[in-house]
Amino acid sequence: MRLIIALLLPPLLFLTIGRIFSAIICAVLQFTLVGWPVAALWAVYSLSQYNTDKKIAKAVGSTGGVSSAGGEIADMKAALRFGWKRIKNLLGQG
Repeated sequence: MRLIIALLLPPLLFLTIGRIFSAIICAVLQFTLVGWPVAALWAVYSLSQYNTDKKIAKAVGSTGGVSSAGGEIADMKAALRFGWKRIKNLLGQG
């Protein structure tokens, strides 16, 4: 069911797995016809990662949730750091 949501309404998938910031970015991508396939692929990949994280948490015996607000903030910070480094490299400043 989530796979169908990922392909048709990618931002909704991100909301169902608790990644609000990603849902906003994905919605911006989806508004363009060129960005829709990219958003759908990103959503399918994120769904796969979410399922893998759930399986790992179950195997380890973790009682906490897979996605937490603190984890998403850390993910956003890491993504921003990576993005800035990549931009600097592309511009030849890094």
